[in-house]
Amino acid sequence: MANVYLYHGSGQKIDSPRWDLGDEGRDFGRCFYTTYDRRTAKDWAEKNFKGNSVVNKYAIDLERLADGDLKIKRFEADAQWAEFVWNNRYNTKFKRPNYDIIIGPLADRGLKEQFMKMKTEGKTFDEIAPLIHYDKFRSMQVCFCSDYAVSMLNLMD
Repeated sequence: MANVYLYHGSGQKIDSPRWDLGDEGRDFGRCFYTTYDRRTAKDWAEKNFKGNSVVNKYAIDLERLADGDLKIKRFEADAQWAEFVWNNRYNTKFKRPNYDIIIGPLADRGLKEQFMKMKTEGKTFDEIAPLIHYDKFRSMQVCFCSDYAVSMLNLMD
């Protein structure tokens, strides 16, 4: 059994993650967000849960991921990813496709600034897409979007 370790920043220990409790307007919509990078999870927890930050570490079995039952969407830092993030954050009519797991870059303030140009200056996505510096998005997030997907996460002590 080969495991990958993922981290989730929170204000508490989460033994049994749930995908359906998160906020709708996040990068990939409502899911249980994790990252490969412990520091990213720690920074997020400290920013959002001052004084009560916890980094939960989960193991996931790569063999179970490869069994073919999961619908997994992988994004690179490109225009397709940025448009997907835009839709999840700002398009109230957007219905996210039925993925179990979504893997892709963690958006940052620079992307939000470009999105604000769409909202305040009436720019189209096609106009702002070339302005996004895709090469700087290196921190990846792994989002679990179904009961089956989160059931694969095993909390480590």
